[in-house]
Amino acid sequence: MPENESPDVVLTAIRAEQARVVLLDQVLSQAPPEQVMEHATDLGIELGGRRSVLVVGTVSTAVLERLRDAALLVGVRNGTIVAIVSGRVPRGAETAGLGRPGLGVTGIRTSFGEAARALEVASRLRLRGVVPFADVLPEALIGQDRETLRELVELTLEPLQSNRHGGPHYIETATTWLQEGLSVAATARALDVHERTVRYRLARIAKLTSLDLQHADDRFRLELALRGARLLDAASD
Repeated sequence: MPENESPDVVLTAIRAEQARVVLLDQVLSQAPPEQVMEHATDLGIELGGRRSVLVVGTVSTAVLERLRDAALLVGVRNGTIVAIVSGRVPRGAETAGLGRPGLGVTGIRTSFGEAARALEVASRLRLRGVVPFADVLPEALIGQDRETLRELVELTLEPLQSNRHGGPHYIETATTWLQEGLSVAATARALDVHERTVRYRLARIAKLTSLDLQHADDRFRLELALRGARLLDAASD
């Protein structure tokens, strides 16, 4: 304890921190919003505007201290660090999920749920840094029904994966082609192959899967299966 701080000052600081921890629990629980707002006002914390929630998967003193400097409220909850932020989001190398800004206590709770789901997906896919919920929304959605997802992946990709000669290349080419906006030239550059090779592989993919890659619905099914395969592979590691 620093020499210039009296025991009373330290005790007051400890009690204030404890009160903030209680408030964070109230915000994220089922406590009546009006009760939470009243408690926040008593502590001089403004929760009435649009706020986002950041959930960090790494619990450490360093992360806690960094977030305390930038967050309205921060604390440890269920093995994660939860921070309610306004405006600029503090960023670090740790994997973290970020919910969309929400209005008031109800909006904060929604943002917290999104942030937790974003962290779950980001952890499975081994993503680093702050991962907004909007960026992994498709994965969060398709990951809710694991059995149906597994069936989709098997039905769509099994013909490619079981092909002895081109299986891995077909998966890589399909993924890159979709990521590159269906551009054969960009896909060829990314894979360091000739454009003719990309066209040949796409033709084989279409034949093996019985999908029409010129049709938006079929491309959507293919992309859904590829994203689902990444989630399932990550979960099995």
